[in-house]
Amino acid sequence: MITVIKSYWIRDSITKDIKQPSYEAYVTQKPTEEEFAEIMNSFWGDTAYVANSLWREELYFVKFMLDNIIRFNYLQKVIEWYLGVQYDWKINPNKCGRWFKRYLDKETWQELVSTYVGSDLEENWDALFKTCTLFRRLSQMVADDLDFDYPLEYEMKMREYLEKVRNLSPEATEF
Repeated sequence: MITVIKSYWIRDSITKDIKQPSYEAYVTQKPTEEEFAEIMNSFWGDTAYVANSLWREELYFVKFMLDNIIRFNYLQKVIEWYLGVQYDWKINPNKCGRWFKRYLDKETWQELVSTYVGSDLEENWDALFKTCTLFRRLSQMVADDLDFDYPLEYEMKMREYLEKVRNLSPEATEF
């Protein structure tokens, strides 16, 4: 005679000591002051790569830096922190900003959407500056909430540099 073991009994006995899922591991965490400063420094520093590559018409590298590195390494993190502030650090925006539209106010969502452009170099210049404006606005709100310093002087120097590169003649030999 063969005894049949019910599969739910096996499953229940194997998982009896495992906690029920809570998704708390995916809730946005407050940054440390060092993490915040590192993202600020990296974002503003990397905007120079985008500007230089736009001036050189190196579209492939522009898209890599602007649409990948800047968007997913820095802007995404700041948006998550901004949502953390807005929702008292009890929010899960999901992986890679999947639920940003769900949680961002309409105006901020539209501002984010306006940073996406195609292959036109002028559109990418505009997207760079729109990304900078969004990044600054959200970063300053996070900094204010967490009582962190926002690097306004560094930002102003970088914006001045970006404008200088944008307005360089195509015949210029140096920045």
